[in-house]
Amino acid sequence: MGNIAATNPRQGQSLTDQLPHLNTVEIDNSIAPHAECQLLDANNSSLRVIEFNAERGRWWLESAHLLRDYDVIILNEMDIGMARSDQQHTTRLLANYLGMNYAWGLEFVELTNGNQDDRDVTAGYSNDYGLHGNAFLTRCEISDPLIFRDKVGLYFSNKQIGLNAGGLEKRLGGRMGMFGRIVVNGKSLVIGSVHKIGGSQKEIYNYIGSSPAIVAGDQNPQFCGQVGLQPIVSSKQHYTWPATCTGNGRGRGDNLCSNLPMVETEKTISPCIREYGQQWVVSDHALTWTGLGI
Repeated sequence: MGNIAATNPRQGQSLTDQLPHLNTVEIDNSIAPHAECQLLDANNSSLRVIEFNAERGRWWLESAHLLRDYDVIILNEMDIGMARSDQQHTTRLLANYLGMNYAWGLEFVELTNGNQDDRDVTAGYSNDYGLHGNAFLTRCEISDPLIFRDKVGLYFSNKQIGLNAGGLEKRLGGRMGMFGRIVVNGKSLVIGSVHKIGGSQKEIYNYIGSSPAIVAGDQNPQFCGQVGLQPIVSSKQHYTWPATCTGNGRGRGDNLCSNLPMVETEKTISPCIREYGQQWVVSDHALTWTGLGI
């Protein structure tokens, strides 16, 4: 969709409700066709999970070598058909490159080309699909997908300067969390990718139930307890935002939640790629990972 003029923000929810397949999760279990996956850990006891707000996924190929040594990859901000990310299905390309299955869910239909930086690099181009969402990758078969979603609210207004990239973004959809299940060591495990979701804590709590679970994303740490999980934190100094090649920022914007024991200390990884005498940042968020007992 191309850029559109300002509209009454109250129309946003009505238009969102008319979107077909709004809460349909796209799943591809054909890339790694294993109903129950083998862990990368030689002792088959540590589930290695990494979370990454990939900032549109535009640098998915360059990011792949930071992500390849993990059993579960939880992703925020993955585009499909956006000019700013070369119209690519960034999750599908990353998953195929790594040989992993994936689930992707829609957060927003983007009605503009994005923030000022996005507009600067896409001048003269429009979005093929304008889809932006969250995902997770695994070598297991993914089942039982479900999306929990906030109302779109003021994200539909291009006048909310403090909310949406200086008033330059306009969206349908709503902040959301996407969940599914995999089987590891004979156990059904809940995986969730969340991105600033404000509600649905009771519904998510019920979905998880008594299952082992790992939920992660660009989300406040209080969310963990609200859905019956514990924050996986080894140090309050493990900042993740705003990350550069010289540091991981001044705050913790990304969190891992689980009811499984931490068997490998949580660590952060700089989103800086250094190759061929050059360096560049693939996201404004650092990656955070841990190993969980399963």
